[in-house]
Amino acid sequence: MRTPRRFKQRMYYALLVGREPVYELDDRGNIIYIYSHGEQIPKQTGETRDKYGSPIEFYNSISGELTENELQAFGTQVLASAKMTYKRGQYPFRTGTLVWKQSEVKYLDNGSIDPSSADFRVMGVMNEGQYFWKCMLESLSNNETASKS
Repeated sequence: MRTPRRFKQRMYYALLVGREPVYELDDRGNIIYIYSHGEQIPKQTGETRDKYGSPIEFYNSISGELTENELQAFGTQVLASAKMTYKRGQYPFRTGTLVWKQSEVKYLDNGSIDPSSADFRVMGVMNEGQYFWKCMLESLSNNETASKS
């Protein structure tokens, strides 16, 4: 189960840390503010989006070879296209974590991570192994390099 160093490559991950409100913007892309009791308050659209932590560099490999037993362990609803195996507790991966294998991490105008630049999203983590854990990855199809794993 151990991955030889020669098969590992540099990648990045960003943990899903919560949700943040989406604000209304003017024609120039600046946040629109309203005044209430003498204070400026950003005008929200009522929508929210995922918020991610800073990208963290790590070395591992991703395999597209999924067994039927692995897919069944995560349930029939999981549409995983790849897996990553690592030492127990080595990474804090959880559902929603983004992984960049070949692509560059990109940012939105507001400075937050652009989730569409990621190659994979963690769909589930099998953290019950004594020595090794696995996470199932969904290839993000809007990114052309994601399918080239």
